[in-house]
Amino acid sequence: MSISLLRDRHGMTLIEVVLATAIFAAVVFVLTGFYLTASSRGAEGRGETQGAFLAQQRMEVLRGKSYGSLSGFAGAETVDELGAPTAGGKFTRTTTVTTPYLGTTRLTKIDVTVSWVEFDQPGTITLTSIVADY
Repeated sequence: MSISLLRDRHGMTLIEVVLATAIFAAVVFVLTGFYLTASSRGAEGRGETQGAFLAQQRMEVLRGKSYGSLSGFAGAETVDELGAPTAGGKFTRTTTVTTPYLGTTRLTKIDVTVSWVEFDQPGTITLTSIVADY
């Protein structure tokens, strides 16, 4: 009679519940690790994208200037995400103008370096352009 009672039972034993809970917790733990990695990579990518934008923005400003005035734009500034100069900005944008370049006064090298710190990790991106006076 006890054998037929075991066959007709409905529900789960305590061991089955504990085992199912442990498997569920392991899956949630792994998925949480994936989420945290993906979100930190997303923030890192945002910093790189903003840095590239700020460097390109500076290059575009210099593109509209005359060749003889380029050396006057060398220097560093602290800017926000949109490139507006601000003392509390997250980004430092440094413009370096090298004239003469490759031994000729008709060439100028421009480097725009943008630096920032994201989650205690420093980031830097540099754009370089060579401008000719013809």
